[in-house]
Amino acid sequence: MNIRSMWKLAQKDWLLLLRDKAALFFTFGFPLIIAIFFGTAFSGNSQTAAISLAVTDLDDSAQSREWLGELRENDALNIRLMPEDQAREQVRKGKQSAMLVIPPGFGKAREQVFDPDVPEVRLAVSPGSKPTRQMLEGLLMARAAKDMQQQMMDTESMLANLDNVIRQLEELPRQDLSEEDLLFIDRLREMLTALRRLETAREADGKEEDGNQALFQGFTPLLIRHEEIQGDNHQPPNAYAISFPQGLVWGILGVISTFALALVAEVRQGTMARLRSLPLGAGEILGGKALGCFVSLVAVMSLLMLLGALFFQVRPQNSAVLLVAIFSAALGFTGLMMLLSVLGRTEKAASGLAWAVLMVLAMTGGGMIPLFAMPRWMADLGQFSPVQWTVMSFEGALWRNFSVAEVLPYAALLLSLGVGGLLLGSWLFRRRMGS
Repeated sequence: MNIRSMWKLAQKDWLLLLRDKAALFFTFGFPLIIAIFFGTAFSGNSQTAAISLAVTDLDDSAQSREWLGELRENDALNIRLMPEDQAREQVRKGKQSAMLVIPPGFGKAREQVFDPDVPEVRLAVSPGSKPTRQMLEGLLMARAAKDMQQQMMDTESMLANLDNVIRQLEELPRQDLSEEDLLFIDRLREMLTALRRLETAREADGKEEDGNQALFQGFTPLLIRHEEIQGDNHQPPNAYAISFPQGLVWGILGVISTFALALVAEVRQGTMARLRSLPLGAGEILGGKALGCFVSLVAVMSLLMLLGALFFQVRPQNSAVLLVAIFSAALGFTGLMMLLSVLGRTEKAASGLAWAVLMVLAMTGGGMIPLFAMPRWMADLGQFSPVQWTVMSFEGALWRNFSVAEVLPYAALLLSLGVGGLLLGSWLFRRRMGS
């Protein structure tokens, strides 16, 4: 084994790497950018994406408006007031994470701590968003518990509320009350008397008592009733209906990466020069490459959907929407493939560039990190990612119950990407090849 020869070969590879600026960047520079990117995204100073919450206040009382004002102070929520029908549609289409309805009587129930009518709200989350529902439940219950704690600390108000409840019960017709009801009222009156004595003794001693809070820890501060968006038939049938759009995205990324690298390799190895010696124009050669990529993308997505339907009960609610999603995604990413293939002059550079772009699109578009867990600035970037357009299109076909009109905006964005990528990629390729 000739160590000197091996060393010379290694030096040759290093020199080639140093001369290939793009490959050098994706070998050393891009990993550093990714490290900084994720470090910034998940550092303690990064502001996480707020849950978009559509609120309908049917009570419209001073108490309900005050409660909403307190909720708005929470940075974890992005609240928008809108009619209930509009809120429901926004959640169904994925434009809002959840819907909160404050029914009539909420303000009155919130004022009366001991009233049998507990403050109640109705909550509906975007289908399949169980973590969002759990987070919202926690935020709402924490807010309600804080309200109750504040009222419990206000002893005078608490005793007045209890006295008001007792008077309302005593005003009921005696014939409508059972012996147990009458006994319960007597016990409430005895409790009120004992609490007044306790308050009098506390004031006399000048000491704070914690007994009030301990006595009423069992009260429910808020009742949350869950609703479904558009009925059970428009919910994800299972977890696979949620995960398959992400799986389709990774299938798409694999196809366009393969085709982009193949085109670069053909140029480097001389295959493209031999093709051009044939009576074929550059447009025909590029058209053949684009057509091959397009057909491959359609085949991969169709096969995955077929497997999902056969083995995982992942079936479209609207076949027309599914066809629009497949063909618009195929055209959009074919254009992206054409553009990526001409930006790298070597296989290493093209591979680094392709996967760098694709990884960023996947990360910001929800292909790797759930949107609710992203920092706010990162979630905002996802609106410009074709990955998110693709995921929303397939979700619309599988379980969001999109109509063709509702999926067209995402399809239009993907078609624009496809046409723009094909035109720009073809122009750059012709310029590089000198024709």
